[in-house]
Amino acid sequence: MAVIFYDESFPFDGQRPSLEIIQKLSKQATIVKAEELEHALTDQIESFIHLHGSFFPKNAWGAIQAFLQKGKGFVSIGAAPLRQPCNLVNGSWIPEREQTAYHMELNIHEVLKVDQKPIETLAANQDIPIFHGMEELFTIQDTSNFILHPTKTSSIEAEMGSCGPMDARIFPLLKGISSSGREVAAPAVLIENYGGMFTGGRWVFINQLLTESFWSEKGCQFLKKLTDVTTLGVTEFWLKTNYATYYDHEVPTITLQTQSLLKEKSEWSVKLQLKKDGTILETRSLEVTVTDELDLRTITLHTKEFKPGFYELTCRFTSEAGEERILHQGFWYMDRELLESGEVLTCGRDYFLKNNKPFPIVGMTYMTSDVARNFLFLPNPSVWNQDFQSMAGAGINYVRTGIWTAWRQMMFVDGHMSEGVLRAIDAFILTAKQHEIELTFNFFSFTPEAWDGKNPYLDPRSVAAQKRFITAIVSRHRTTKNVHWDLINEPSLFNPNQTFAGPRTLHDAFDVRDYQEWVRNRHGDIAHVQERWNMTPAELPSFSSVRPPLASEVNSHIMDMASGKKGLKWLDYTLYTMDKHNQWAQQLSSTIKKLAGDHLVTVGQDEALAGQRPSPLFYGKAVDYTSNHSWWMMDQLLWDGIFAKTFDKPNLIQETGTMYVEKPNNHAKRSEEELRNILERKYAYAFAGGNAGAVQWVWNTNYFMNNINESNIGALRADGTEKPETNVSYDFGQFIKETGHLFRGRELEDIAVVFPYSNDFSNRRFAFEATTKLTRVLCYELNQPFRAVSEYDLSVLAEEPPKLIIVPSPHNFSTSALKEVLAFVKSHKVTLLFTGPVSIDEYWNETNRVAEELAIATRCVNVLREEMLQIDGTATAVSFGGTKIAELVKEIGADEKGILSVKEFAFGKGTIIWSPLPMELNERSASIAALYQYALRNAGISEHLIWNEGDFPGVYGRKLEFEQGSLFIFVSEFSSDANVSVTDPKPGQTYEFLLESERSVLFAADKTGEIIGIYRGDEVKINARRTNEVGMK
Repeated sequence: MAVIFYDESFPFDGQRPSLEIIQKLSKQATIVKAEELEHALTDQIESFIHLHGSFFPKNAWGAIQAFLQKGKGFVSIGAAPLRQPCNLVNGSWIPEREQTAYHMELNIHEVLKVDQKPIETLAANQDIPIFHGMEELFTIQDTSNFILHPTKTSSIEAEMGSCGPMDARIFPLLKGISSSGREVAAPAVLIENYGGMFTGGRWVFINQLLTESFWSEKGCQFLKKLTDVTTLGVTEFWLKTNYATYYDHEVPTITLQTQSLLKEKSEWSVKLQLKKDGTILETRSLEVTVTDELDLRTITLHTKEFKPGFYELTCRFTSEAGEERILHQGFWYMDRELLESGEVLTCGRDYFLKNNKPFPIVGMTYMTSDVARNFLFLPNPSVWNQDFQSMAGAGINYVRTGIWTAWRQMMFVDGHMSEGVLRAIDAFILTAKQHEIELTFNFFSFTPEAWDGKNPYLDPRSVAAQKRFITAIVSRHRTTKNVHWDLINEPSLFNPNQTFAGPRTLHDAFDVRDYQEWVRNRHGDIAHVQERWNMTPAELPSFSSVRPPLASEVNSHIMDMASGKKGLKWLDYTLYTMDKHNQWAQQLSSTIKKLAGDHLVTVGQDEALAGQRPSPLFYGKAVDYTSNHSWWMMDQLLWDGIFAKTFDKPNLIQETGTMYVEKPNNHAKRSEEELRNILERKYAYAFAGGNAGAVQWVWNTNYFMNNINESNIGALRADGTEKPETNVSYDFGQFIKETGHLFRGRELEDIAVVFPYSNDFSNRRFAFEATTKLTRVLCYELNQPFRAVSEYDLSVLAEEPPKLIIVPSPHNFSTSALKEVLAFVKSHKVTLLFTGPVSIDEYWNETNRVAEELAIATRCVNVLREEMLQIDGTATAVSFGGTKIAELVKEIGADEKGILSVKEFAFGKGTIIWSPLPMELNERSASIAALYQYALRNAGISEHLIWNEGDFPGVYGRKLEFEQGSLFIFVSEFSSDANVSVTDPKPGQTYEFLLESERSVLFAADKTGEIIGIYRGDEVKINARRTNEVGMK
């Protein structure tokens, strides 16, 4: 029995059914009105058909929820479902405002609008052909994207990357197809509940308004079919192989796994087909009785001889009730010839090379669209093959995958790895290679598995086990050409329970011992440590009394002084953790290099530069290339990439995507189109920072985690259709195919900015604010690109000397680094701009460094709220608001008073410009810009692009110059469209185009200035002209 909720007096969107249709429907089910619904959903009712979409009687909600918790069927038709409760007021049903609270209780966290614009046609899902032949009932309209959150716990609570129970899955039943054949929407979806409070429940949602096309005899019959389909409840099917990869003379064993989660018994006919390269090799038929108990049926293939390659299994289930379901599975026979074909990926200074050609990355993270991070336990090479085919078709040339959880389940006993997991990894690498996609495989995440050790980075037991774990995987692919290795995703040291927090000790014996040794090697004499850490001999009598500090022991801000904390030791402990991370990475990398010496090794780090964690300028020496994951720091995307790029190795923006943000009322804050624009911006900034490319997180949305953020992130929606942001991969993929050959011999920037790590690692951190402010002023307001160097690795300056070096407001700066940078200035024709105090060393000790180096006596005094600075004869206002007067100092002449002035010194072959005020920490960007312009003129740096029009705040643009041409990148963070006109002074070519609000424009030109490729060339038009010459490109 079924209930249809329809009430002519109740709010309704779309075209209402006629009285004639209502009469027909009443013969199929009981039609109830709003006031009756609360009491109509009795135990005898097996399915509930809801025709009012968003609107429902508020007083019936408890009954609806209780009904669905019994595993009953549900069909919802109309706009975003169950979003507007209605109350009976003076005889009329009055809707409340839109709310997410009700559908959230059905594990649908939010419902986003899907624009109909790209939809050309509608097509039924042939694997679940419920809508087959019914397409004509529906029209092309805006529809919905369900943000599913069915997983409310983690399978391994101690692991941040753990999935949880796969309590529900969503399938598209009716797909919106674009003119190019892409699946871009799902106007109708099926949710099957495999566990949790709705176990057995089968729900169909038609997320569009019904029109006259539907309200017909055929439409009534279809509603009856949907009633029957949902009444049957969930039958769980799995088609599995005992391994994902087989070797010579092995015969695959197939397992058919079935269970009814609602009904006691049903009969199904099964047809299994084995194919290779489209040729049917074997067909099997059998009858299966499905009950409420798990049934496992083993099928041994008759085929006994297998050639290397990929094999496809298709299994068609047909029930006695006429329902059809098609499952796909696959397996590989090991194909060494395929894996060994081609060349391995190699590194240039800035970009990767493949087959000795530039290989700019347009990448994607992928851990399968069916079971997400469980893919190595439940491998399905058929799904992988389809997804890799789609990704390759989008122009994606690099995929990052690996292990984010469950290491002990893969290698429970140290040294004894699961063969099933290893063969799943083999199959995954083979599938990527079949589509000529470079694969990086990640081993650990956040902190490496300790395997019974006390410290995951330092305990020899832990490191030895990690090396055995890695060896088990890498040793099978010594000669594979399309794979390389990522040691760890987003590492933090050392405490696994304090991920992303910065240096956090476990106070284990290994950390204590190693830190004591490190401090001894750095300082030599305990008296030096006492002096530098501001500790007495009684507090720190010997190196054996040194202990790793807790963050709670450190006076990390100006108001943290009540208990007399001492924080100068924090710099040393942070530097120590950087060294220990590198030591750990080198140990594991050496194991890989012994097995596969030509395979690259990296570490996949996030925005760690903002959190006192290992970042590329520190760990670059331990890996073949570095990476950065640009996530939350939306205002610092360019900074994020520039300060992750070392001089001599590529840096890859290896994870980037669009974090989910909500309004205070739990509604999504951003539309799908806004999310696309953000992702496009992140890709554009990745290339603008001189990085080797960008990799999106992630291809398919993973809704099997107890993490609503993950339930939103993905190029594909939970229902498997493509979001607008997928266009970023398609468009960048096409653009890189056209222009990728240019990415060789990039001309380095004339400006080098030193990241002041001593300050950033100290207990008074200003480096982030200083360098992000510098980036905004230099790159946006003055349109001047720069490169980054580390305070702790200034030797790279000599490799390709810049014209201008900037040390932005460091306050405490390493004595050895200051000597090194001054020696470089003395021996090179270069300008050094140093802002703020020079005399404070890395341990916040005021020294005589200025007097010794520049022969002037100075003193450090507090800044005032309002200061003035003479820059090249002009007084400029400088303001220090908020808590700055309590935090900052300026360094002035011993007898200097009043308005300060910028000081300039001839210093050997070079020039020093010194601002006594920490300019980047003041709130007036005009004063910073004036200082930088003065330094730029002194250094002889001219505009690399001449802006004729469109230089608005929030409009970014730059040129990257290569041996054979240039790449132009423009990004809008501006609220209006902008007409942009810029001139490249080298070839004398002017380019004019419209830069839409929030969008990015990229194009490439050869040495003469002729355009050879345009990003989004079907949407963006560039007018290129010389003097008295106009031409369209």
